Amino acid sequence: MVLRGGVVNMAKKRIQVMADYLGAIKQLPPFIRELRTALPEAIIDIETNDYVNLDRETNTSRTLREDLAFEELADSGVLIDCPDGGNADASVSFVCAPNSVVFGKRGNIGFHIDPLKFEPRRLLDAEEIAKLRDKYFLGDRKVVLGGSIHGVEMEDFVAQANKVIRQNPDIKIMTVLRNPTDKVKLDNLGVNYAMNGAPSGKDLNYTLVTEMGVLDRLYSICDVAVMGDTLLQGWGQNPLEPAFYGKRIVSGKSFTNNGVAYRGLQNSGLLKMVNGEGLADEVLREVPEGELADSQRRAARFIESKQGAAKFYAGLVAEIVNGGDNLSTRERASIGGRLFHYSKHGSLVGVSC
Repeated sequence: MVLRGGVVNMAKKRIQVMADYLGAIKQLPPFIRELRTALPEAIIDIETNDYVNLDRETNTSRTLREDLAFEELADSGVLIDCPDGGNADASVSFVCAPNSVVFGKRGNIGFHIDPLKFEPRRLLDAEEIAKLRDKYFLGDRKVVLGGSIHGVEMEDFVAQANKVIRQNPDIKIMTVLRNPTDKVKLDNLGVNYAMNGAPSGKDLNYTLVTEMGVLDRLYSICDVAVMGDTLLQGWGQNPLEPAFYGKRIVSGKSFTNNGVAYRGLQNSGLLKMVNGEGLADEVLREVPEGELADSQRRAARFIESKQGAAKFYAGLVAEIVNGGDNLSTRERASIGGRLFHYSKHGSLVGVSC
């Protein structure tokens, strides 16, 4: 059971995990699964946060609990945002760049987050996808999903979306904002939209989704995914989330995050990079079924080739916890050496957050 408090047996080994941004929180389930396999009796104490959502109980804590339940890990025995105050045998964090990984003297270890984004995860099945389409009153409409649209690119995104609507008046544009406060920019552009699952979505072209932590599953109901924070100078939203569902992906050419994923998916053909003014044309392009199927197969092989980080990370944590103060200088050097080697050679090139 996921614990919220209560008495903790301090004799057990304790692992502290810091996930202080949503991108890290969303990658925790595969890591927790492997960590629980490696250390079945350890206490796993997770602290969550996010720079745009400060109410953990209604946002980040809830998102993690729901994701663990979705992955059938609700009984994994973790503490979420209720620290017990005990000393940690290992402290885990997640960094944005491979050259920022760290292994400290007190069992502090910082892993590069990007490799975890490739890890296998449960996807919505056909029945669940149908229910999600019903929730947003989509019917049989074609759906374009703008994932994590940044405020600075809002005007360009809406201009291209309106061009798509003029060509296909029945299309649905679903939009998830990178920062919820950017809703005012959408309002200032005069966009008439339904909020979340409001019934007015049946009759409007735009639906704005403000629920936190749902974007990865929303990709299951779209036909084309547009990667936010790529149309101008940006960080770049995670393109692997729509790729897991085999969706066509369109992005701009500006991204700092997820570089390996963008290039690999581009090489597969599943992701197309365009200049901002070419977004609508690529979204509207008809792709033959055979061409799409070939791209999906190449993308799946690429993703599978990058998997294994969760088990590797969990294995290092297990060595730290089991060794404790008895770890020799040589053993510590071995752990640090493998961590840095993996971040440089076995991991991914680029930065992420």
